[in-house]
Amino acid sequence: MRAIAILTALCLSLPAGALPMAPAQRSSCDNPTSDFDNVYCERKVYMQADSELNTAYAKLRAKLGPADRTAVLRSQRAWIRERDGACNRTDDENIKIDLVCAKRMTIDRTNWLNDRLRECSSSGCRSSRLRD
Repeated sequence: MRAIAILTALCLSLPAGALPMAPAQRSSCDNPTSDFDNVYCERKVYMQADSELNTAYAKLRAKLGPADRTAVLRSQRAWIRERDGACNRTDDENIKIDLVCAKRMTIDRTNWLNDRLRECSSSGCRSSRLRD
């Protein structure tokens, strides 16, 4: 168990192509054959979700004035703490990151950011909605 937890933490720090997979599975994660393959595949999806979140965050901040940028920054920091609390477990010997949890929360947050961006673009930014 400790080895899997450490592997998961290490996988988050590796480039997407750094973990070897069988040639037939390099392009598809439809049928992973081991826990290592599952970690590889979940990490790929998480990294894409994180990239999309960063893009949405930057686009939203570009539409906001200084006070609203500060509000969305605080909201983002609070969300990061919430995500880390829900998806990360650390003790003296292990670091366990639940990639499925992190992916789900990241996609949900990206949707929230895109909803705020859509509001700003259509009917104007609503400061009260940036503090969720």
